[in-house]
Amino acid sequence: MKHTVIVASFGLLIGGLSAFVGLSRIHEVVLWIIVGGLWFLYGVRTAVDAPMRRFAFAATLAGLLSGSMQVFFMERYKVKNPWFDDVFSTSTAQDLSTRFLTQGIAIGLVVGLVVGALVRWRLHVRGR
Repeated sequence: MKHTVIVASFGLLIGGLSAFVGLSRIHEVVLWIIVGGLWFLYGVRTAVDAPMRRFAFAATLAGLLSGSMQVFFMERYKVKNPWFDDVFSTSTAQDLSTRFLTQGIAIGLVVGLVVGALVRWRLHVRGR
């Protein structure tokens, strides 16, 4: 449980940065990759048991939290991310909410599966 909370809390960080600072799509992807690297180091260092399952679940939760932050602070997100004006002008709040949550969950799941597979492989190579 401790590992899940630690990994999932990064979703609040990513969502907060996206909503309050403003991140373009490429910067957000790079941030997810950096966070994935930190998760990999954490998973190898602590020898997480069942890394595929644990990281897939925790990272999906992180994506949900990231998307939720963007939804909860949507007006702030719109102000801080002007490069998405064309999307904001043609979409309803409900469409945007669904999109933020879906994208957050999807990227979290993908990053979690990749990190889980890498941690599992690394622990297998080290003989743990």
